[in-house]
Amino acid sequence: MIADTLQDAVALIVEDHDAVRRALRERIQASFGQFRLHEAGSVDEALKIVESEKVDIVFMDIRLPGIDGVDGTRMVLERSPHTSVVVVSGLDDVSHRSAARRAGASAFVSKRAISRELIPAIRSLVTCEQ
Repeated sequence: MIADTLQDAVALIVEDHDAVRRALRERIQASFGQFRLHEAGSVDEALKIVESEKVDIVFMDIRLPGIDGVDGTRMVLERSPHTSVVVVSGLDDVSHRSAARRAGASAFVSKRAISRELIPAIRSLVTCEQ
């Protein structure tokens, strides 16, 4: 569930590549500047944040060091069932999309289509929750 107001929304970007993480942050802030954004380079780092703070939306890469993003999605949702997870990955095929959905992801955004798909995916989550 998204925070009571977008002013209170907390988002977490889980991406191990600095340039991609920065691009995601800039794109999200441009459209949702009111989100409080956290960043993690691994699932382990992400879980520490999720366990210490109510996170509304997680943007999760699949290919991460250590625990992959599909298992990471499952682990985030076990700890924080109210959180929405958007998988953002370059591994854009039926098997990865299906695995993300089975793990509980609310949406899947291909890195190749991020400029077209990311903001509509976020808006869809925000609209559904209000």
